[in-house]
Amino acid sequence: MVFGCIERMNIQLKNKIILLCFFCFSVLFAGETAEKFTVFAGIELIELQQNDFQDLGINNYTLQLGVAFPIDKTTSWGLRYSGIGVELSENHLQEPSPAYDGDFTGVTGNLEVQRLYADYYYTWDFHFIRIQPIISAGLGYNSWNFYNSLIEDNYSLQTASIGLSGRFRFTLFSYVFVEIPCIDMFAYLYKSREPEAYLGNAHINFNMIGGMFNWVYAGVSVPLR
Repeated sequence: MVFGCIERMNIQLKNKIILLCFFCFSVLFAGETAEKFTVFAGIELIELQQNDFQDLGINNYTLQLGVAFPIDKTTSWGLRYSGIGVELSENHLQEPSPAYDGDFTGVTGNLEVQRLYADYYYTWDFHFIRIQPIISAGLGYNSWNFYNSLIEDNYSLQTASIGLSGRFRFTLFSYVFVEIPCIDMFAYLYKSREPEAYLGNAHINFNMIGGMFNWVYAGVSVPLR
C-alpha cells in the first residue's frame, strides 16, 4: 500500500514536470510568431473504454495537449504532449493479444505512457470539415506493472523510447476533432529488465526491441492569434 502511494506521487510529480516543460516551449514559440496558431486538448478513448470509463482520476486518465503553428496555407508544425495512466483489469488481460499469453486469472496491472511529439500537419480544408494527416516524432516513457494475486508475485517494466506516430485528424467546424487511427510505434532506448517473462501461468510476451499502440483521440481545438 505504501509503495503504491509513493508510486502514484512519483507519477504525479513526473507528469507535472512534463506539462511544465511542454507549456514553457509552447509559450516560447507562440510568443515568437504573429501568425494564427491553434491549441488543442483531448482524451484517448480506447484505454478508458476497457474500464468502461469508470474510476476516472489519477489511476485512470488520458490526456492530450498541443499547439500547432502554420507554415503555409496547407502545412503546419506543432508540439504535443500525450499522457496515459490506466488500470488493467483481469478481464482486459484475458482478451486475445500478442503481448499476453497463457492464463491471466488473478492478474491485474496498470499501464503508464508519456509522450512528447514534434508534429507535421498537411491540411485538406472542406470548410465544415478539415482533414489532416499528421506525422510525428518524439520521445517517450512506458511503464507496465502486473500483480498475480494467486502466487503473490509481480512484474514491472519501465522503458525510455524513441518513436514515430501517424494519425488522421478530422475536425468539424474548426473546433471538435477525432483522431483515428493513431498509430504509435516505438523502439526502446532503455529498459529496466527483459520484456518477456512468466508470472505464474501468465506469459508476458512483449517485443524485445519496441512496440506499438493503436489509439483513438477526441477533443477540441481553438484557433488563436
